[in-house]
Amino acid sequence: MTHAMALEHVPIVRCRLDGSIAEGTRRYIPLSEFGLWQTLMENRHRRHVTVEEVSVWLPEEAAWWSSGVTADDLEPVIRVRFEIPGPAGAPVPVERFFPAETYTLALKSLLTHYESGSVRPRRIRSTSGYFVRADVKPEPKHQQSASA
Repeated sequence: MTHAMALEHVPIVRCRLDGSIAEGTRRYIPLSEFGLWQTLMENRHRRHVTVEEVSVWLPEEAAWWSSGVTADDLEPVIRVRFEIPGPAGAPVPVERFFPAETYTLALKSLLTHYESGSVRPRRIRSTSGYFVRADVKPEPKHQQSASA
């Protein structure tokens, strides 16, 4: 794993679609896409979006966590990445985040959007990680110097 991958984090919005407060309505949307996604949900699908928290998603890697972070500070969230062919066959990256407890069903539902069309997802990759509560400041563990 490269150093750049180890430092990766994604600013993300945890929100709910209107209706039940069941886990099935919880969504994790990259902050960079949130405005567009919210407009689509509210205007096209007529579903109200309630923002719960804005924070970051971090990949599951023990080196990230300091001793001040507890299990209660973390929500297991799985990132799925794949490509679909775009204009002239150019690969278009797709990235989605799902609560770990609903991942299997959510992934199946996502992929059914592509089954009826000529566009098939390629290079599907899943990464376990965590939505870190906004009031938690995870810091990488620092290696102690051998001369200390």
